[in-house]
Amino acid sequence: MKPVKIRMKLTCRINLSREMPEAGSLLTSLIEKANREIFLKGVSEPHRGEAAQIGEWQLEGPNLTLEFTSGSRVRAPSAVLRFRKLLAEELGKKFRIGVRGIEVPSLTIELEGLKVSNENLWKIRNLEYVGEAKVERETLTLTLNPLGEAELKRNAVDRLLGLVLELAGEAEKPRAVEVHPIVMQGPQRLVKFRGDPARVAVELGWVKEFPGRGQWIYTPPYVRLLEAVEQILVEEVAEKLGFQPFLLPKLIPLEVMRRMPGYLEDIPEGMYYVCPPPRDPEAFFRFKQVLRVTGMVERGLLRETLKEPDYVLAPAQCEPFWSLFSHETLRLEDLPYKFYDRAGWTYRWEGGGVEGLVRVQEFRRVELVYFGSPEQVVEIRDQVRDEAVRVADKLFEMEWRVVAALPFYMREGEVGDLSESRNVAAYDIEIYLPYRGERDKAEWLEIAGCFVHKDKFVESFSIREARNRPLWTGCTGLGITRWVAAFLATHGFNPENWPKIVKEKFRGYKMPKSLQWPKENQ
Repeated sequence: MKPVKIRMKLTCRINLSREMPEAGSLLTSLIEKANREIFLKGVSEPHRGEAAQIGEWQLEGPNLTLEFTSGSRVRAPSAVLRFRKLLAEELGKKFRIGVRGIEVPSLTIELEGLKVSNENLWKIRNLEYVGEAKVERETLTLTLNPLGEAELKRNAVDRLLGLVLELAGEAEKPRAVEVHPIVMQGPQRLVKFRGDPARVAVELGWVKEFPGRGQWIYTPPYVRLLEAVEQILVEEVAEKLGFQPFLLPKLIPLEVMRRMPGYLEDIPEGMYYVCPPPRDPEAFFRFKQVLRVTGMVERGLLRETLKEPDYVLAPAQCEPFWSLFSHETLRLEDLPYKFYDRAGWTYRWEGGGVEGLVRVQEFRRVELVYFGSPEQVVEIRDQVRDEAVRVADKLFEMEWRVVAALPFYMREGEVGDLSESRNVAAYDIEIYLPYRGERDKAEWLEIAGCFVHKDKFVESFSIREARNRPLWTGCTGLGITRWVAAFLATHGFNPENWPKIVKEKFRGYKMPKSLQWPKENQ
């Protein structure tokens, strides 16, 4: 995309603590100082024409109104905050007058050099803060709704501009096609079982469908196998590599989720949201009476009573790990830190559809996270990958491969240079499922994603190193639910045909049954 020329025109109203007729000459000198010095700070000589300037201004009672213009260097919204700071310091010192607040009733932005499709123009018009958007030739003009001081401090305008430029750029570049190169692959194994594990598990009563979408009731034989698989992975991967256990919340506040890169921005449709109830039991009076009389759950009454969403059910499982160290300072000498969590469920709303036991909404996972220097984090990630591959190959005797992949929040479409592991953001471990067809045509099942975040989470959660040395993080999710499904798809349901280590850890059970279930009893 060719360079875009940005011009802004902003009207700002500053509310003062009292009228100040005696300060007219001071205001003139402060505005001159801002235009001559404050707004040019950090701007190189060739780009000074792009910096913000204050033009007309007017003082009426305790309200000061100013007109700002700018290009792309020290944009008008940033200039407002710089001037507010200067004004508050000088008025407070000389006249004991304070600044009570800032309003931006008008902000117009011209973006010259953009080609915007009708579809993307519609999307831009529906963005937060956009009052109107129009295109003439290759100039997009945005008129924003009124803004407050909080929006300016959150850099809302810069965030909006970034999203607008991203949407406009979609029209000029071809859609990227993700390519996941195979970087390692195990030997082909003799196929012993071709059944769909979900269908067979239902017939045998190992699982039973639950009314919730993508949810199952797992009965003793399945759970005994899951416990064995999970314990082997914990012992042979997590504990072997020195990871320590944590117990983490699975109810995640939206404020924590906001800091998780890519989730709320890119896949808000992939999460379950939780609305807390009001503390007053009487708030449910109408709902309870209707339920008692009609026997029906009136969702509309619940919607009226519940508070707004405040939480999500953990979609990543690692969210509390990063929150633990948010705004903390670490010493590189104390690192690396290696932790794992195996408690409870993880939840995702799978928009692409659920599938048997391999693509569900509610699943078990062992989550491993690691902090350290860049070299330490890359080494740990690769060790976890290699140990997980060893378990899949030598202990579970499954057919595996490792592909270089991209996290969902990276949109470039290309994995990049594979000659160094530090350049690979993610390795996915995949297993061949015979029931899906021939191995060279079938979709393999991802059972683990091994990630290096670089400093993405460090920056997002404001984690610092004592001497400002580079600090990276990474995580690996071992999807236990998928490991079990892959194991059953490979070896079937007869424990006599399972690898030795799994047979040894598979404990006895008593199968529950009724006259109608499971089907094999009929």
